[in-house]
Amino acid sequence: MGSRAAGDILLDALSRTKIYGSRMANIVELLAESSIYSDYRPAGRESDLDKIHAAQRERALDGDAFDCDWTGEFWTPREIYDLLERVHGQERAKKAAAMIVYNHVEGRRSNTIFCGPSGCGKSEIWRCMAKTFSFIRMIDASRLTADGWRGSVHVRDIFEGASPEDLQDGIIVVLDEADKICCETAVGSGGTNYNALTQNSLLKLLDGDVVEFGKEDGKKAFSVDCSKVSFVLLGAFETLLRGKSGKRGGGIGFGAAPCVECDYTNTEITYGDLIDAGMRREIAGRINRIVPLRPLGAADYRAILTGSVLKDMQAAIKGEIAIDDASVDYLAGQAASTGLGVRWMRSQVQNALDDLMFDDPSCGGYSVSIPRTADKI
Repeated sequence: MGSRAAGDILLDALSRTKIYGSRMANIVELLAESSIYSDYRPAGRESDLDKIHAAQRERALDGDAFDCDWTGEFWTPREIYDLLERVHGQERAKKAAAMIVYNHVEGRRSNTIFCGPSGCGKSEIWRCMAKTFSFIRMIDASRLTADGWRGSVHVRDIFEGASPEDLQDGIIVVLDEADKICCETAVGSGGTNYNALTQNSLLKLLDGDVVEFGKEDGKKAFSVDCSKVSFVLLGAFETLLRGKSGKRGGGIGFGAAPCVECDYTNTEITYGDLIDAGMRREIAGRINRIVPLRPLGAADYRAILTGSVLKDMQAAIKGEIAIDDASVDYLAGQAASTGLGVRWMRSQVQNALDDLMFDDPSCGGYSVSIPRTADKI
């Protein structure tokens, strides 16, 4: 085997290996220095790091899930944005997410809120990002509680499993369902508001300081430099919007203005709204940006169903799936009007597909029709 072939194999192996930005740069620098003495890379040939970057980017755009980390000098915000092509619409939110990732790898941390109705794509944006960038950690914030309380996920557990290299290079923590702890109360039998305690713990992280975690339940003490940790809070903030709707009424009694129902079509959440709903003023003051996502309509759900949902299901069964237009319109309309969203549409198609596959699971293709059962929804 020639040196060139061996080098190509090495570069391919590196492109598939979980290697962080600083360590990748060191490896590539060593390869480049070696090439001077061994004529490993002919003049004019693309650099080793360019090859690694190109191979990783190609697999990411193909939707393959693998661990990699790319430094900002090799990624533009537009390239990061392109990784979100399977997320329908929400251009404002996707651009914001791309800038958060870009700024983070450039050493500029931030705290951001993504707010929007259930099923609009908040979590999907960051799930797509997490498939490509291993420094993104998604946490179910609705299960978080303050350290010292038993039986739940503690704030310290956000960093569970993160290696020293992870924390040294920096991570992005995505707190899904963050509205449940920031803008709702959870009062125990003794009158303790557990969410207030959790907010106290989160405040230390959002400050960007070095946070010390002591020993707890057999777990070792450790510290985290939060100046290299960005936080993204996701939530529907339904309780907040209901409270804001009541304030829109403007009085009681005869002649009073009727209450106006606030939703993401007629209002945007402000910092004042967050504070009024129960978020600590200190936490709200550390949020750099609030990014709203719009509700999806029937046309959006139609595009999603006939696009990414159908594509994923066909890949799963390794066959063709055809859905008649009337069924697509019905599912899209119900998903939009009821708020059941993409997962419900997929479930309905999967149920119909299961019925067809029961007798002939090896058939190369299936024609799916969905019964109209709106009265049962």
